[in-house]
Amino acid sequence: MGLRHLSWAILLALGCTAVHAEPAAGERFAQAAQAHRQGDYRQALQLWQQLAEQGQRDAQYNLGLMYRYADGVPQDLAAAMKWYKRAAEQGDLQSQYEVGLMYQEGVGVAADQAEAHRWFTMNRQHHYHHLAHNPQLEQWRR
Repeated sequence: MGLRHLSWAILLALGCTAVHAEPAAGERFAQAAQAHRQGDYRQALQLWQQLAEQGQRDAQYNLGLMYRYADGVPQDLAAAMKWYKRAAEQGDLQSQYEVGLMYQEGVGVAADQAEAHRWFTMNRQHHYHHLAHNPQLEQWRR
């Protein structure tokens, strides 16, 4: 078999594999977002749940939002905190803020200002823009 035939055989094999492969994580995330926009919360939840369990932090954050604000699912503050924390521990800035806010306000957890401070300041540069909105953060910065 010549090099040209071998190249075609490899391309054909890759093409057949791609047809049977599961959609990429980015594609599944987009499918979940589309389902959510269309009000198909069950489908969005299922897709984001799969991605979140695989460690995809954007999906984890979105699950946190859904559970915290009862967005198409019953409100479950423990689940919201679980998913926010998983994303936050991977460096998701908005999730770090959400975890801090839940501790600061005592939403789903006992209010704990020290724990709130820890999460708010986990990534200090990101949170500077919050100073104008939250006097408590400004006090902590000083």
